[in-house]
Amino acid sequence: MMGTIIAQDMQWFAVRVKRKQAGGIRKVTVGGKFEAYRDRAGRIRKRRVDGTGDRVFLPEHILRRAGFEVFLPVKKVLRRKNRFGPDKVFVSQPLLADWLFVGWPAFESRWHVLMELDVVTGVMGTGGHPVRISSARMMRLMRQWGGGHLSPECHRMAKSAQAHVAGDVFRVPDGPFEDFKFTVVDATAKSVRGVIDIFGRETPLEIQADKLPDRDGDRVGDVAMPIDADGGGAFDPGLSACICGHRMATVVPDVDGFCITCGNCGRRAAVGSDTESAARSRWNQWLAVMS
Repeated sequence: MMGTIIAQDMQWFAVRVKRKQAGGIRKVTVGGKFEAYRDRAGRIRKRRVDGTGDRVFLPEHILRRAGFEVFLPVKKVLRRKNRFGPDKVFVSQPLLADWLFVGWPAFESRWHVLMELDVVTGVMGTGGHPVRISSARMMRLMRQWGGGHLSPECHRMAKSAQAHVAGDVFRVPDGPFEDFKFTVVDATAKSVRGVIDIFGRETPLEIQADKLPDRDGDRVGDVAMPIDADGGGAFDPGLSACICGHRMATVVPDVDGFCITCGNCGRRAAVGSDTESAARSRWNQWLAVMS
């Protein structure tokens, strides 16, 4: 595998993959438990135990095994469990018919490995050259459409993209300026630059990013809310992404208390909650059951 990758050192491309003749990208079952049995001819065979293993999208699985970082945007749709009953469950479907995003370290050339894979049919480009997608845009897409399908590396990238932004206020964790109010001016994946107030003068200071809490952690004073995936508003970091994939859910007053409403699909949940914190808790529990 590729090992540790810093978000700013990644290059991303939109890659077209093979799809089923009918439907979207093919899914397969990997892993699970197996049992031995004898067929009608008396030969020993193996079969997967029902209910074990993980359902994965085949191109995504193959690309990950080849050492690439992959992001496949998905959506949750309601489908019947089987044709014999009315019960329905939420299942994941790719948002794009036969496209996904593939990344690898910027200092490596992995085109020969990518194009040798049987599931890859092409790369989005112009004038015969592939178009590179910026890390900032990829992070916005991951926050908007990642849901529970982000790999640990993609999850770290999406998290680091919103960990610290200009205007956030923290307390200096250690050193000679410990407990001073620290206002963020600029941030990267490794360090955060800002200013502290010393005798009425703003003094620049740089702190390692891993020493500061995340945006939904403890902080001091009024801070800017995280920006949503479309860059057009604030989202509540205490609320999980809606089933539709957007992080546009907010707490709103209700007739019997509070509820949560998604600004994208209009879905409502946690109706009649006594407090805002109770509404957030019920919303997150509901999404955990649905996922």
